[in-house]
Amino acid sequence: MDTDEDLLRAFQQGDEQAFTQLYQRHRAPVYRFLARRLSSPARAEELCQDVFVALVEHAGSWRGEASVKTYLYRIAFNRLVSDARRREHRVMAASPTTPDDEPLPAVEPTAVERPDTVFELNERARLVRDALVELPPDFRDTLVMKEYDGLSCEEIADILGVAVGTVKSRLFRAKLELKRRLTDFFASPTR
Repeated sequence: MDTDEDLLRAFQQGDEQAFTQLYQRHRAPVYRFLARRLSSPARAEELCQDVFVALVEHAGSWRGEASVKTYLYRIAFNRLVSDARRREHRVMAASPTTPDDEPLPAVEPTAVERPDTVFELNERARLVRDALVELPPDFRDTLVMKEYDGLSCEEIADILGVAVGTVKSRLFRAKLELKRRLTDFFASPTR
């Protein structure tokens, strides 16, 4: 099996199959990365396509300093930032609103789960999501990339263009702040 880097080098030399393999490997994770930050699955899909169009258009600029995965996530992150700026500009021109919420992960009931258990799990997920939304963007993005997207601190540092120590500091502070915001709920007695 070829590495991502081998595939991108092959694509740079004109092998379209190599791009197809890269797309198949990374489309779903890039989409999930975007969807966690946008309330619209359709908008996440549009931006996901933009990421791969950018890869095609700028494949020649990749020099191998970062992994292909990091390169794709950096493109995706840049698309999110640009999209947020455009949305903020439109919102400010129209009327004040709140930013898009991240999609609420729903818990699907299984045959053995009781409705009250499913409700409680969904409520916990909502509370965590609401607490995440309230975190400062630098903390939230870093925490989501680490915990939900499974990226390493080094990959996050490359994507955000900051030092690894900054990523670790943001993770630590984000977890403390999240814990502080959720203490009341999780400290309450359960049934």
